[in-house]
Amino acid sequence: MIIKEGSWDAGRVFQSLGRIGYDPVSAILDLVDNSVSAGATSIIIKVNEERAEQAEGRRGRPRAVLKSFTIVDDGCGMDEDGLHNALTLGSSAQLYREDTLSRFGIGLKSAASSLGKQLEIISRAECDLNDVRKVVIDHDLIVQEGRYVYNLTQPTKEDLDELEICAQGQSGTLVRISKLFHESLPRTSEIVEGLRTRARVIYYYFLKGMVDGLEPVTLKIDDHDVEAVNPLFEDEIAPDDADLNENSWDGLSPKWITRPQHIQVTTDGDRYAEVAMTQLVHPPTVERAGSMSRRDCRDHYMIGAGNYGFYIYRNFRLISWADSLGFVSPDQDHYAFRGRLLIRSDSDDVLNIDVTKSRIHLSEIAQEQLKPQIQESLKKSRDAWRNAKRNITRAVSENPHDTANEDLNRISNLQADDDKRDENVASLEERKKLEARRKKAEKSKPINEEDHQHVTETGHRVLYVDTLDNDQLWERAHDPTHGLIVRVNKSHRFCQGILDAVYDNNNLLKVIDVLFFALARGEYDLVYKSEHDDDEIEAIMAEYRERVGETLSGMIRRLDPSSFLAEA
Repeated sequence: MIIKEGSWDAGRVFQSLGRIGYDPVSAILDLVDNSVSAGATSIIIKVNEERAEQAEGRRGRPRAVLKSFTIVDDGCGMDEDGLHNALTLGSSAQLYREDTLSRFGIGLKSAASSLGKQLEIISRAECDLNDVRKVVIDHDLIVQEGRYVYNLTQPTKEDLDELEICAQGQSGTLVRISKLFHESLPRTSEIVEGLRTRARVIYYYFLKGMVDGLEPVTLKIDDHDVEAVNPLFEDEIAPDDADLNENSWDGLSPKWITRPQHIQVTTDGDRYAEVAMTQLVHPPTVERAGSMSRRDCRDHYMIGAGNYGFYIYRNFRLISWADSLGFVSPDQDHYAFRGRLLIRSDSDDVLNIDVTKSRIHLSEIAQEQLKPQIQESLKKSRDAWRNAKRNITRAVSENPHDTANEDLNRISNLQADDDKRDENVASLEERKKLEARRKKAEKSKPINEEDHQHVTETGHRVLYVDTLDNDQLWERAHDPTHGLIVRVNKSHRFCQGILDAVYDNNNLLKVIDVLFFALARGEYDLVYKSEHDDDEIEAIMAEYRERVGETLSGMIRRLDPSSFLAEA
């Protein structure tokens, strides 16, 4: 037998590591795993931005774009051998402690290379507090050299200052990813929102100090503390009335469907997982009881599409969010169903944990044990939800505009965050100009007290009002608490002739609500961010809305909406 060594292209292999299934949020949080594994008690994630000029021919504000991501911790740090192991493709499993969050030894490299071309690590090891080491991996250098290489260099003052945010003279590590892939990354506000939403669930056990042998972890994202969230909300289950009775459930509080219990995942019976299932609440019922608004209830319990199903934790770190496990169908009647599966790393091979530690495939024996239990639990959850719906009158049942307004509320908050970030990267003179235009644009369209109350109670950003001046179909408004609002004229022929006829078509109404809000947002952007005179823009837009309202009325009158809607 002749054994020969194969060849490989280091540049292409390193680039391909970043294409194994990461999204930006999961990649950044995979880097945080290294901090947790290093025993850190303080971790800070920073999403750094810089100014980008408008493309040629575009007028208006400067734009904030992503510059780099940094993760700083006060963990044990790494000496030169530790840094070499960290940068090794497939680093040795012998150097990781038992029950580590690591799996294949490529997470640091693959997560970083999915975000950008350059990875920097600055670290002070607890075994040598007098020396801070820095290594840099640069994809362009790897391509140039044709080898997998990295630079060992001296940290800059900026590096040392950033490291001290957590380390404070003791051990710690700073990881920075730069030369980012801007074309594949969303805006900063979306990344930050995703980090805050997911980190509080992913690291629940670590944030709460519930992992044996480890101190509680504090995690900050852009200077905001991350508060732990248990997706099953079992801490809100009343001990004296804990188990779900689907026939008498009042919809007001979470209940156990299946209390925590062990299931076998191997035929020899030496490896187990813990399974638990809960029923959350019914938001319309909670609103009717007056404890909180429907919107706040959904936000608090994360009730909605994309959040129901099983939350799978490996070594107390979430690896799969709202997984169906092949049992939970995409049905709104399952919105309040939550399951949890706790596994240990000794079951990785049996359960087929993938490289990104984000997907799981149940073993045959685990499926056999879980299938009847999950099916029965889903039936109980569905029956409980349907009974709660039947107990709500139409006046307090699901409003066809609710779904669109929930999404618009989230999007509007992200847009407001984008505006702040763009202002922050502007020069002082530009920032003052933008702030003045923004405040003037908001002040010129104040919301009245009645509409403010409605927005506060319902969370609706698209308000259907009795009438608007000069038979306009819509106009923008600004609420001092909730931000941009659009007011739609219920008396306009479009609403009376079109919207009333399609009131039961939730999907169409959602599209129309999104369109109205986009019209208002586009007008607001023009007044606030354009270099044209804002008073002239306001006057032109007012006349434009009147002309559109008048034209649309005439068109609908000639089209006879009742006939073409009936044909559709």
